[in-house]
Amino acid sequence: MDYAEYQHRLEKKYGKPIEQIMRTIYIDKDYGLATGAQELGIPRQVFMHFVCEFNLKPDKLQRL
Repeated sequence: MDYAEYQHRLEKKYGKPIEQIMRTIYIDKDYGLATGAQELGIPRQVFMHFVCEFNLKPDKLQRL
């Protein structure tokens, strides 16, 4: 499965855009890469890809 397929699957499951899903899990719930990936049921590498794609790391660090 490629990143677009994971994105489509998650957006369909949660009814939200992938960026919003990632912000909720990674920033709002403060999950790390492994925990966030497990929560969404995707590989850690895919979770990390979306974190990088939406440049979420600076936002997470800013909240600390």
